Amino acid sequence: MSKGSIVLIACGSFSPPTYMHLRMFEIARDYIHSFGIGSVVGGIVSPVHDAYGKKDLVASHHRISMLKLALRSSNWIKVSEWESRQAGWTRTRLSLKYHQDIINGYKSNLDPDSAEWLPDDVLNVNSYDETDNFPLMTNGNYQERVTVKLLCGADLLESFATPGLWSDEDIEAIVGTHGLVVVTRAGSNPSKFIHESDILYKHRRNILLVPNHVVNEVSSTVVRRLLRRGESARYLTDDAVLAYAARHALYAAAPEHASLRDVTSSTARPPPGRRAKKTNFLISSSRTDSVSPVDGVKPKLAYVDRVPPGYVPGKAVKIVSDVAQHATAGDKGSGCAL
Repeated sequence: MSKGSIVLIACGSFSPPTYMHLRMFEIARDYIHSFGIGSVVGGIVSPVHDAYGKKDLVASHHRISMLKLALRSSNWIKVSEWESRQAGWTRTRLSLKYHQDIINGYKSNLDPDSAEWLPDDVLNVNSYDETDNFPLMTNGNYQERVTVKLLCGADLLESFATPGLWSDEDIEAIVGTHGLVVVTRAGSNPSKFIHESDILYKHRRNILLVPNHVVNEVSSTVVRRLLRRGESARYLTDDAVLAYAARHALYAAAPEHASLRDVTSSTARPPPGRRAKKTNFLISSSRTDSVSPVDGVKPKLAYVDRVPPGYVPGKAVKIVSDVAQHATAGDKGSGCAL
């Protein structure tokens, strides 16, 4: 990776932005400066267009507003709205090329729309109207070409191996022409990944691996999950970002709907405290479900007659009724075996 002036740019969803998104810029700049690799003259965050269609991707104007709130304390990282203003989704390599061309062509092509994201070390905002004094506007860096490098995490680097996600042309342009600054994470092995990729290995000198010794696994997914569940996401991102998301209900939990089980149980069960009246299907509906005793008829009694001395419990025995005491009119038999 050659020395010179560098602008770090991070492209992504930022839905919502987290402290880790911002920490990557600080970690990368410190590493580049400490090893004398180059001079970081600015940082740019470029949120993706709404047409990207990623799950939980809120409208770009919300994501831009949250980014500006999160970056209000930074004096060198700015938000570029260029991607979000295009007709559709823009490939990452085209975004890198646009921002690099604008920065390096600024002295001959003044683009007012780019002034909002141009780094202060490239554009002296106090002398913005003095277009005839360009050396002051660029703080003396106007003769040196600025390289815009893609700042990312190890997960983006590994995504280059996902079939159909990146074209070889895109990877060649991003890594070969601009360069990658990769902030590593726990459990990843980017060096091995680069070694196993022919394209990345070819441009390995243009890939800077920045170790992150302060482990931070906070992601937008984690923040969205907490907000969706109504739990606290404080200290994972700026309080102003959380307040904005809450005010606009960006990641609020969806209203709960009755499940099929709830619906069926409510129709099948009687209200609490009441029991459905049972009917006797043997009796016509004009009668009650109780039976009155019949006068003059005594129930037959059964008893065990002459149990053998060697009877073993559980064996069948002969059951007879006392015909003499319990006979009724019309009885003809003397007993019944069960």
